[in-house]
Amino acid sequence: MPDAAYQELAKLWEAVFGEQPSVVAEPGLTAQILVRCLPPTEPYSFDAEAPAKPPGP
Repeated sequence: MPDAAYQELAKLWEAVFGEQPSVVAEPGLTAQILVRCLPPTEPYSFDAEAPAKPPGP
């Protein structure tokens, strides 16, 4: 039976790809495959135009 790390990665895999992984692999390999298959994302940035909220209640 797969360990807890693999089980969590399999849940993430299913959320991303809509199905369970077709083979059981060590968690590190499963994570590498999952990350490589994710679509590219835009770089994170801060919204410089948003006004700062004043401290207080």
